[in-house]
Amino acid sequence: MPDVVVEIESLAPGGDAVGRQQEAPAAGRVTFVPLAAPGERVGVHLVREKARVAWGELTEIQRPGADRVAPRCPLFGECGGCQWQHVNLAAQHTAKKQIVERALGIEIPPVIAAVPPFGYRDRARVTVAGAAVGFKARRSHDVVDVRECPLFSPALARTLPAVRALGANLPSGSELALQAGGEGVHVDVTHAGETAPTRALCQRLWADLQAAGVVGVSIDGKPALGAATVDVTEVGGAPLLVPGGAFAQSGRTANAALVAAVMDAAGETPGAVIELCAGSGNFTRHLVRVATSVRASDTDAAAVARGRRVAPAATWSRRPPQVPPEPAADLVLLDPPREGADEETLAVAGKALRRVVYVSCDPQTLARDARRLGAAGFRLTSAVALDLMPQTYHIEVVAIFDRP
Repeated sequence: MPDVVVEIESLAPGGDAVGRQQEAPAAGRVTFVPLAAPGERVGVHLVREKARVAWGELTEIQRPGADRVAPRCPLFGECGGCQWQHVNLAAQHTAKKQIVERALGIEIPPVIAAVPPFGYRDRARVTVAGAAVGFKARRSHDVVDVRECPLFSPALARTLPAVRALGANLPSGSELALQAGGEGVHVDVTHAGETAPTRALCQRLWADLQAAGVVGVSIDGKPALGAATVDVTEVGGAPLLVPGGAFAQSGRTANAALVAAVMDAAGETPGAVIELCAGSGNFTRHLVRVATSVRASDTDAAAVARGRRVAPAATWSRRPPQVPPEPAADLVLLDPPREGADEETLAVAGKALRRVVYVSCDPQTLARDARRLGAAGFRLTSAVALDLMPQTYHIEVVAIFDRP
């Protein structure tokens, strides 16, 4: 495929930059280019093209953009963990604000910088591939060997050498999920084959792992050594215990900002609340303090069991409450996975008497579900965007839908 010149206009959902080709026969065609920056004129080798859109790889920077900075990590561009380390934080926030506004069709306040630019990650998942232990390469299933990561919190950074030593003895395809908490780091080993050899290996390396700050190891989600969970409670929050393989936000500081935004959206007197996709009770433990009642649900049985321990004042179930015939809720809070809410979840949310608070990590699926909530009689009244993962394209949104 040919090489072309592209004027870069902005950063796009998914992490690429996007601009328009400058030369015939496809002048004006939208082209996605990873590792380019807004305001740049770049040479691009096309790898895929259609009549109105194309995708390529950066070959040269003919005119650098004002927002370009030197990446801190020497693996940037090869490793797929970050997409935007080459642009300054202000440009990242501008792009994230624009992405959310284009998706939702409303103006939002400036993006909330919830965490520092680096050193914020309390959780990570590394993959083993022969001698390499690290993250997937950009646009590839290959694994980049990662000896250090500038996004890791001090606890994860301290643990990584010992985790790499463990991974070096595991078969290719094994994964290690790391979760830092107040006590230290929990490691969950998955896809490693038979449990007995993996357990023996972990026992042999247990002293080294402990010296590096590891407080517990599980294998395929089942406790094997040390603590079964770690406490990921944010400052001032109620206890929240999760194992290494369970979902938690990128870090405790990030979660504190997200909880604050959700509780602000819920209001001081939310009334009767239904919480959908409640996970391990991250928001539930706060809602029970202000709501007249909370009915929480999640499809993950293990998460529900943890939620019952974290927020026993709530009524927990594995299925969304049926509304009707059960009493309707004043407010419905939902925090679905990246692919958005399913029909059953949206049907329950659509029965809220007053307000729906939707927590989303994908503005595109949020926009789709916003249309569905609109059909149920709700109006999108406001939204806030939080940058919980700088140097990446990821953005968290808390949207409020009110019944007129």
